[in-house]
Amino acid sequence: MRIISFLLLLCSTNLFAADGGGSAKKFVRKGDRQFNKSNLQKAQQYYLKALAIDSTDSYTNFQVGAIYYLSDSFRIRSLPYFIKTIKYSGSGVDDTIIDAYYYIGNCYVLLKNYPAATKAFNTYIGHIDPNSRVDETIMQEIKHNIEICTDAPGIINRSTDSAGNILNKKPGMLYVKNLGGAINTPYAEYAQVLMNHDSTILFTSRRPTSQKGKKDFMTDQYYEDIFISHIDSDGHWETPSVFSTQLHFSSGKDNLASVTITSDGNTLFIYHNGRVWESHVKNGVWSKPEKIGKNIKQIRRYIPSVFLSFDGQKLFLVSDRDGGMGGKDIYESDKQSDGKWSTPKNLGPQINTPYDEDAPYLMPDNKTLYFSSKGHPGLGGFDIFKSVYENGQWSTPVNLGSPINSTGDDIYFTYDTAIQRGFFSSSRVNQGYGNMDIYSFSFMCDNIDSAKLKGEIVSNGQHIPSATIMLTDMRHHGKTVTTQSDANGNYSVSLKPEVSYKMEIKIPGYLPYTTTIKTPHQCDAYNLYQLINPSYITDSLYQHAWQILFVKNAFYRNVKTAGYKNARTDPTLSAFINNHNDTAAVWERDSMITVTYTKAQVDSINPKKIVATHIDTTTHLVASKGIPKMPVVYFAFNKHRIDKKYYSTLDSLAMVMKSNSSYKLLIEGNTDTRGKASYNKRLSVLRAGAVAYYLEHKGVKANRIHIQGNGKRHLAVVGDGSSALNRRDDIIITQ
Repeated sequence: MRIISFLLLLCSTNLFAADGGGSAKKFVRKGDRQFNKSNLQKAQQYYLKALAIDSTDSYTNFQVGAIYYLSDSFRIRSLPYFIKTIKYSGSGVDDTIIDAYYYIGNCYVLLKNYPAATKAFNTYIGHIDPNSRVDETIMQEIKHNIEICTDAPGIINRSTDSAGNILNKKPGMLYVKNLGGAINTPYAEYAQVLMNHDSTILFTSRRPTSQKGKKDFMTDQYYEDIFISHIDSDGHWETPSVFSTQLHFSSGKDNLASVTITSDGNTLFIYHNGRVWESHVKNGVWSKPEKIGKNIKQIRRYIPSVFLSFDGQKLFLVSDRDGGMGGKDIYESDKQSDGKWSTPKNLGPQINTPYDEDAPYLMPDNKTLYFSSKGHPGLGGFDIFKSVYENGQWSTPVNLGSPINSTGDDIYFTYDTAIQRGFFSSSRVNQGYGNMDIYSFSFMCDNIDSAKLKGEIVSNGQHIPSATIMLTDMRHHGKTVTTQSDANGNYSVSLKPEVSYKMEIKIPGYLPYTTTIKTPHQCDAYNLYQLINPSYITDSLYQHAWQILFVKNAFYRNVKTAGYKNARTDPTLSAFINNHNDTAAVWERDSMITVTYTKAQVDSINPKKIVATHIDTTTHLVASKGIPKMPVVYFAFNKHRIDKKYYSTLDSLAMVMKSNSSYKLLIEGNTDTRGKASYNKRLSVLRAGAVAYYLEHKGVKANRIHIQGNGKRHLAVVGDGSSALNRRDDIIITQ
């Protein structure tokens, strides 16, 4: 910002507003007055009015470009105005507007046009006075930017699975997703803090509701404020609300930002008034914040960020204190035997550079450090790097590369290896909702919104029309979609990916069937295929004794084992898939349903017209034999902590899971009927998450566990909603 301020001052004094009409000059003068007052939006309105009269004025083009450049949201919009500044400056006077090349170069970096950026930077250097001490810092930055232009193509051209290799030491595709319009806005959102197994998010934003709409005079931006949001029952983020009111900070003309939270979720770190503060939560109430590290007196000045290691023994601080490597540096302080923090130690030149380093994040292994830097070889702006402490020193930082890093600022990285999911903030160009946004990343892509199920009902080679299929989302009781087979026995319905459905099948001439299906996780849109084959089994008197129904679910696009088979080995199913012009390899998993008539009257003229007086229905998955009985975990009222008496049972379950790699778990959290539905929903998620977290720490991989919060909808004791038996986790093998 100091460099930008200097360049704007230089240009505003050197350039001359020479337009062809007095009206344009009048708007320029009004724009200058507002610009000098830091009212950038009003200034820009006047400058744009001037350009509407005379679009060739170099000074006005420069001012409009400069204002756009100062906004991360619209920085790239400044490029054509700086180009016009050069174009309309007239021959022989490049020296007076040469600073436009500085901004042009940085804009081309944002667009990944590194050759054009290098050309612009070199042109700029050619006009800098080498004897000027004022320009020494700028010269250093420009040379560094040229180095970025040289190194960036090699980082961009890495293999697509390189980021996964850096994170987990094995190749793997990473999927990055914007958190969406509920969290992100055209204003800045960043510094996310995830809580309650990622079901709650705190984050910093500069939006009109921040600090009651107050703005920073120097930047014309809203002051920072902290917001909170929760995931609703559909898996979407709710509308955020202001969280800072819970921290006992009064709204004022100062920034208030989230920084990080301790691994136990009990201590939140907040940035305010140039320092980091800490607040502790007890029974849902946050304490009055206090400045961190009362014993850390060696760093008294600006501290924008800290990170406390998972074991609580290491404190990483960011500061631009004198004596560092330059810009903001990362320091480490260790907790001593008396509970005090040691003198902060600079991490040294292997981590810190003459430029800014920020947002340290130490993994639970206490040796793997992620941080953001503007100094190490990157793509432009802040990039996220990884370094490992081995043999008494930090390894050379490695750029995570695409798709995490971009040409914008990428910062505030967090990563949970148990679920292989993380978050970061980014101001990447032409993506998101505006300024800086919050993104998530994982090794599993996020589901598409809906999938199309294409089905067919065939019995003894005959297509069955007028059959009714009802599918009820088992997460939302009563939410049902219905379809009917046509004259050719075909039906079609849209379903949600990765959802279990209760499937009720009513076929003319047959008794109703009920089964369950689960749609797979889907990265890309493709059809799900299903064949239903009903048939009768006759007894020795050739009467219908029972019905059998096969439901062939060809849902899967990746090779499966243990109960899954290649759908192409079934000629009928393969032909049905080919009819939809689908040539991909598809894998299926079947269900078989048997309905037995214990007492029935059969019409001898029409043996399919059956009147059943008693029905014994048995449903099972073909691949579900031999599954052990699952435990139920009960909880104390309003609690989600697991009682120690369940440890041995859960340990046994973990051993079963590790010895049966095909098993997958669904953990359903439940509550009694007391309390609000929204609170019980969150409590049920926490209960399910507690068991999932325990099993993960016992060696069960996170991708084999799915949690679901039912709230108070699934009661074990319906007649007594407050019964302790309702406060439980049901554990189900979904295989």
